[in-house]
Amino acid sequence: MKIIFVDDSKIVLETLKSLVLEIVESKMIKCEFLNDSLIVKKMLENESLEYDLMFVDINMPNVTGYELAKTAKNIQKYKYKSIIAITSEYTEEAKELGNKFGIDGWFLKTITQDSLQLSIVDTIKKLYKD
Repeated sequence: MKIIFVDDSKIVLETLKSLVLEIVESKMIKCEFLNDSLIVKKMLENESLEYDLMFVDINMPNVTGYELAKTAKNIQKYKYKSIIAITSEYTEEAKELGNKFGIDGWFLKTITQDSLQLSIVDTIKKLYKD
């Protein structure tokens, strides 16, 4: 399984990296931490980004998490891949936009190791339930 984390903040990416360290060390899961949403969008459009689960920051310069989700969900290769938003602003409007563009779940930036691991485990269960 491969998980992609996209956030323009290197501090947030380092925090996420430390939260998933235990899982990553098991070698069952590979993670990639990317901080340029424009490059991620181009990789999606070229279908060169490989992932099973993507966590995206909603508010990024150049390309928002909503735009990344919309781009991914409009490409057959990524259409059924899970996308989880990471944000500090979770409002009804944000939720509606997320649903519109294909966001599958939400985390506030006060994310904990337990909640992050639970989200990863839930996605693994969905991937391998057949």
